[in-house]
Amino acid sequence: MSNASHKREGVRAMLQILGSEEQQLAYEHDVPHVDITVELLCLWFDDLYHGMTPSDDSTFYGTELAAISEFHRFYDERTSQLPESRGTVRTWLANPVWQEIMEQARRTLELVAAE
Repeated sequence: MSNASHKREGVRAMLQILGSEEQQLAYEHDVPHVDITVELLCLWFDDLYHGMTPSDDSTFYGTELAAISEFHRFYDERTSQLPESRGTVRTWLANPVWQEIMEQARRTLELVAAE
């Protein structure tokens, strides 16, 4: 798998997790010693999204890149509104701001075409 394919799949997989209550709960169950809410932030902001632009990133097409950039902005603007997790993603799942982020992740995933 090429670096671009790997990156593409990583972004798609993260959008799937961010958009799915079931996947978030499964992730939390699979790694109980980790605060999943911290992971959901770190994986997107520290590991995956690094200001992708068409001039320096050929992993995604223009409309996909625009959708991913818009999701990043949307997510970033709302993180400060999220409650403390108290060690479980369920705290966020009960929060309307997190529900908005999840919906935006699902919409973005729909725009990012499969390989």
